[in-house]
Parts: sequence; structure tokens; C-alpha cells
Amino acid sequence: MNIPNLTPVFCAANGILIDQFDDEKIIFGLLDMNDEILKLRIKKSYPGFKCVFINLDTDVFNLKLSQLYSEDIEPNEIGGNYKFLDNRESIIDKVADDAPAINLLNSIFLEAISRRASDIHIESGREEADIRCRIDGILITVKKINRDRGIAISARLKILSNLNVLENRRPQDGHIDIKTDSYSLDVRISIIPTIWGESIVLRLLNRSDINFSLDTLGFSENNYNSILDMLKNRSGLILITGPTGSGKTTTLAAILKTLDIKKTKIISIEDPVEYRIDGITQIQVNEELELTFDSLLRRIFRQDPDIIMIGEIRDIQTAELAIRAALTGHLVFATLHTNNSIEAIYRLQNMGIQSFMLAGVLKTIIAQRLIRKICPVCSNLGCEKCSNTGFYGRTVISELIPISTVLQDLISKGISTAEMRAYLENIKIKNLFDDAEEKIKEKITIKAEVMRELGVRNE
Repeated sequence: MNIPNLTPVFCAANGILIDQFDDEKIIFGLLDMNDEILKLRIKKSYPGFKCVFINLDTDVFNLKLSQLYSEDIEPNEIGGNYKFLDNRESIIDKVADDAPAINLLNSIFLEAISRRASDIHIESGREEADIRCRIDGILITVKKINRDRGIAISARLKILSNLNVLENRRPQDGHIDIKTDSYSLDVRISIIPTIWGESIVLRLLNRSDINFSLDTLGFSENNYNSILDMLKNRSGLILITGPTGSGKTTTLAAILKTLDIKKTKIISIEDPVEYRIDGITQIQVNEELELTFDSLLRRIFRQDPDIIMIGEIRDIQTAELAIRAALTGHLVFATLHTNNSIEAIYRLQNMGIQSFMLAGVLKTIIAQRLIRKICPVCSNLGCEKCSNTGFYGRTVISELIPISTVLQDLISKGISTAEMRAYLENIKIKNLFDDAEEKIKEKITIKAEVMRELGVRNE
């Protein structure tokens, strides 16, 4: 039976879509069940049917809307006849008004948002382009499109981010802002040429007012209380370590939100600024303008800060300035790429930081990872909510080392990694594996997920 459909644009603007229908009845999904005027308009538009309205949450609505956008694309509208033209204006004119490309890109963004993706990968192949989303740290293929549609999406993204549409031989980076009533995204775009076309990665940074706090990240009670204790320091260096994607920036943002922002001057240097926090002076690194971590850090001493947050210690210059700031009475938070807490000490020493100086300022080291949590709906069996992965959301596993006077002496003496690890085991400091085992016992995650993230424990 052919029922007049609602256009994707109407659905997006009014928060309504057709969920199910038969010969007598149409079930409409609504974001706002109290919108009686909209219900009345819909009933008048479908006089021969019984109209039933059900409530859809935002994620489900966005996912169904993304599918509707995909269905609105005619298979042959782009097809094999889509070719780049000889002049830039013609390309821009064509792609800027290309409804199928616009709808397809909208569907990709909506699906990614509804699935809680952190990144979108658009990868050209010989005949098709794969659209993959990184969800809870894992890449999942969400759709395949023909190669020509991939070219149209690439051109559309380049126009939106003011990149060179004609350039497909060199890497390009850019960003676009996406805003709706319910969310605000800063989309960082990286485009790399490949043998079959281009690989495009879109990093989705949520600019919306995310309601998270330190006590919701998953820290064990003991580590959570230790973090609160470390915040009583008025000066010194606090390190948060872990590989890329381990949640270091989120933990730092949650810590900063815990501090007394009204009575202190807090300055952060980040690349990029992922969370915008009212009351904190946040500075974006821009290497093209020579605004690097170390150059900015030299400048902010004149800004009379009480607390300094350094998005990442990448080199000896930044490390030395962080130590200097901590020595001169500032409380400094910084991240470092290491696999565990102990490695952070030796990483800084290998950079060139003298052991006695590091021992004098270091207050706490936190190492962390993110592991996926068992889906609360299907209990790891796989369902629509968890994209059939069995997992929904992630939690922190962590190890935390408070630097006591004894540890300061050991760091100053330059003891070996093995000696340091033996001492920490002797004083019952729990490591990442210990914390993960607690999460398994509490049925928050499973052993296979811990092994995927941490590998096999060496006894």
C-alpha cells in the first residue's frame, strides 16, 4: 500500500516520523507527545487512517531519521555519471545544491550521533566506500555506498569546511560546526589520499553541556576518594596517563569541574579543546600560528593562574615548563602517553627531567583505560540498543599512585622499574588489572573485554 510519506526535512524540523503502518492504521513516532497542534495537522493529512502516536527517545528518533534520509536518496541520482568538472565554481555549484549528497551526509551524522560514535570513517575502495563508526572504542561498519557517492560526500565536506574541493592528492584538515536544538558538535576533518580515492575521518567533539561529573566515570571508591584528597594540594604536578583514547581528557575535565572555579584562576592549554567549561580560561593550541604547548605555557605565567592544565606533555620544553610551574607554587595537571603509572616517572626522566626535581613536585599519578560495559538491556547477548555488540557505554579502570615521602626518596635515587613495581605491590597499590578484576566481579564487564584492552596479565 502506498502511503504519502513525510519528507526527512519535515520530520527533522517537527520531531515526527512514520514508525509503522498497515491498511487502516499509521503509527507515528514523536519526540514531544504534548505537541497537540502537530498531532491535529497529521490527522488532517491522513483522513482515511487511524493515527496513533508513540513517544521516541532522541537516540531512537535520530537513528530512524537517518534511515529515512538514506531512503530519500534515489539510487541513480548520483550514480556513475557523477564526475568532477573542469572548474571549481561548477563543482561548488553542483555539490552545494546536491540534495542526495546532503541527505546522505545528514543520514551519516544522525546515525553516528544516535549510536554515540566518537569518530566517523569514510574509506574509499575499488568500487564502494565503507562508512564506519567508532562506538565505545570499536569500529563498526554502518553502511556501504558506491564510490561515486563517496566522492560526492568528500566534495560536500570540503565545501562545508572551506577546503580545496579540487585537491585530492594531498592531505587536508578542517572542521565544521553542527548545531541543532539538542546538540552542538565541532567536527574535526582529516582527509588523506589513498590508492582508491580518499580516507576521511571525522572526529565528533560534543560541544553541548554534557552532564557528567567525576563520580560518574567509573572510578573505584578508593581511587575516587584518593582523587578528592589530591585536589587539596595547592601546588605540585598531577599526571594522568594512558594511550590515545583512554579518556584522559574527560577525566581532566571532570576534575576541573570539581574545583572551586569562582575562587581560583584556572587556565588550560588543549589540542583540541574538547569540553568547554564556564569559568575556566581555555586556550586552543594552533601550531600554524606558533601557539604550541610550550610557547603558550611561557605566556600564561603572566596571567596570574592558580591552576594550570596542560593537555599533553609532548617534549622536554613542555615538561620543563610544567615542572617550573609546579615549583613556583602552581597546581599543574597534565597528561602523558604511557601504558601505566610507573612508566610516567621514567618517561619524564628519559626526556631529561632530573630525578630530584621530579620527586620534588610530583604529587599523584593516575593511569587509566576505558573498557566497554555490559549492555543493561540484553546482558551481553546483543540487541538494537547496543548495535548487537553486547556492550553499551564504557567505564574507567585505573591505578593511582599517591607520591609519599618514601616514594619521593625512591624517585630521587633513580631506582629501577622492577624495584619500583615491587615496592608498590608491597604497599598494596592496586594496578589496572586489579581494578579490572573488580569490574568483572561486579558484572560491569567481562574478562574477554579486559583482555582485549589490557592483554594477558603477567604474574
